[in-house]
Amino acid sequence: MRIRILQVICVLALVIPLCAQFETSTVLGSVKDRSEAVVAGAEVTLTNIETNISTSKTSDENGNYEFVNVKPGRYKLTAEKSGFANAMADNVQVNVTARQPVGLI
Repeated sequence: MRIRILQVICVLALVIPLCAQFETSTVLGSVKDRSEAVVAGAEVTLTNIETNISTSKTSDENGNYEFVNVKPGRYKLTAEKSGFANAMADNVQVNVTARQPVGLI
């Protein structure tokens, strides 16, 4: 009986962390200029509106960016690069386990 209880505890110890991994989302997209050309090397910043915590990425050679392990909530997304107008998406709602696409122009 003790072995069976120990087995159940071991299984739960393995399963519970796996469940926690699904409480985040991904925010991804691409940065483009007004002519729809991609903007490589733009600084893209994701800011949680409630906590004001920010994280930044640089868009790749195709203008793409991706933020992983984003907690659900409302966010502001900005993109900046010298020589280009700043782009912003405000009140982006991120839900659990979503792959939230947000394009910035």
